[in-house]
Amino acid sequence: MKHILKLALVGTLASFAMASAQSAEMKKVAISTIVEVPALTDTKKGILEGLAEKGYVEGKNFTLDYQNANGNMPTQQQIAKKFIGSNPDIIIPITTPTSQAMVAGTKTIPIVFTTVTDPVKAQLISRYEKPGANVTGVSDAAPIGPQLDLFREIIPGLKTLGFIYNPGLDNALATLGWIKEQGAPRGITIIESPAPTTNEVLLATKKLIGQVDAIYIPNDTTVVAALEAIVKIGQDVDMPIFTGETGGVTRGAAASVGLDYVEVGRVTGRMAAEVLNGKNPGDIDAVIAYKVVDKFIVAVNLGSAEKMGLTIPKSVMDRATEVIK
Repeated sequence: MKHILKLALVGTLASFAMASAQSAEMKKVAISTIVEVPALTDTKKGILEGLAEKGYVEGKNFTLDYQNANGNMPTQQQIAKKFIGSNPDIIIPITTPTSQAMVAGTKTIPIVFTTVTDPVKAQLISRYEKPGANVTGVSDAAPIGPQLDLFREIIPGLKTLGFIYNPGLDNALATLGWIKEQGAPRGITIIESPAPTTNEVLLATKKLIGQVDAIYIPNDTTVVAALEAIVKIGQDVDMPIFTGETGGVTRGAAASVGLDYVEVGRVTGRMAAEVLNGKNPGDIDAVIAYKVVDKFIVAVNLGSAEKMGLTIPKSVMDRATEVIK
C-alpha cells in the first residue's frame, strides 16, 4: 500500500513539474494596432506566420494579447498601459502611433515594431544598425521611385500629384519628404492637401480637384480610413487616385506598386522570434522591408481606372501581379 501511495505521489509530483515547466515555457506576446485596415491585418497575419516559421505557435508555446485602438489615440495610450502592466515577453506594435505609445511607456520590455515608415524620424530608434536599448523593428517605407514611374507610365503627361495626409503623423511627413525628393527629377510637382482628421479628408480631396493630374494616398491611417470616399470623388470627376500600398487598389484606387504586407509581417515575426529566444532587441538591426523582401506587388484596378478616365497600358498589364476587374 505504501509502495502504491509512493508511486502515486511521485506521479503527481512529476505531473505538477511537467505542468509547471510547460507553464514556464509559455511566452506572452502582445500585439496592437491603431486601426484595422487590410495592410495592417495582413501584417498581423504575417507576424504570426513568421513566429510559426521559427517554432512559436499561438496556444502551443505562447499566448497572444491582441488589441485594436479603433483609430483612437487615447485608447491606444490605454492599451499601452495595459500591455506594460501585464509585462509580456515582447510587444509588437503595428504602425507609427502605436509604436510611439509603446516605446514611450517602457524602457525594459522588448519591442519589435512594424509598418513604421520612418522609425528614426518617429524617434523610435536613433539608427538602423544595432539600434540599442529595448527596441528594433521593420520599416514599411514605400518604394516611391518605382511607384512614380508606374504612375507616369499610366499618365505620360503627369506633372502635378496631389498628396493628402495627416500632418500630425510622422510617417506621413516622412513620405511627403521622400515623394517630393523623388518627384523633382521626374518633373512631378507635389501639391499638399492636409487632413488632420478623417472627417477632413473629403474636403482635402475636393480642394485638389482642378489643381492636379492625379492624387496619391500615402500609408496614412487617417486618410486610408476614408479611401472609398476618396475613390468615389475620383470616379465622379475623372481624377486618378493612386495609393502607397497595394491593398488600396482592391478598395478602388487605380494602381500601385507596393509591399506584400504579409511578407512585412513575416520579417517582423522572425525578428520577434529572435527576441523570444533571448536576443536583445537593441542588438538586432532594424530593417527597411523593401530592401530585405523580394516579393513586390504591381496591382491595377481596371474597373475603377476606367471610371477615373484611365486606360491601363499593356506594358503595365504584362507585369501586373494583381488585377481587379
